[in-house]
Amino acid sequence: MKIENIIIPTGTARPGMKVREGFRECLRCGVPGIPFVNETGQVAGIFSIRETLRRACIPEIMVNYADLLGDTTSCVEIPEQHVRQLLELALDGFVREEHVDVSLDTTVVKAVALMEKHSLNYLFVHDDGKYVGVVTIWSIARRMLELY
Repeated sequence: MKIENIIIPTGTARPGMKVREGFRECLRCGVPGIPFVNETGQVAGIFSIRETLRRACIPEIMVNYADLLGDTTSCVEIPEQHVRQLLELALDGFVREEHVDVSLDTTVVKAVALMEKHSLNYLFVHDDGKYVGVVTIWSIARRMLELY
């Protein structure tokens, strides 16, 4: 199995882009995150739906005590006005710098090992330093089923 057969091509997040644009690109491509590229076009981080929702919508104390919360916890909601404001923010403030990427020549076994080591579900793939797409744990499983 070659990684080039598993890549999901996506756009990138850029400085000044709105959160809604980042969400749309992730959802369009069916990936949890896309690379954030700086002014020179170099991958400088990750814009992800999960990270954005964690930072903007969930108080840290709720994360810390999530197992203790009841299923009908209603003391904290995400008001629609907050959603509208969030979607209009520049996504720059939600970018996580740490990211793991692999080259087009990387084996699928190494990609899975890196995902496991870093507790990730996806990695960015580059070809000679140029971003080409995302490989996800789901795209690997999908390809395995296609081969069956």
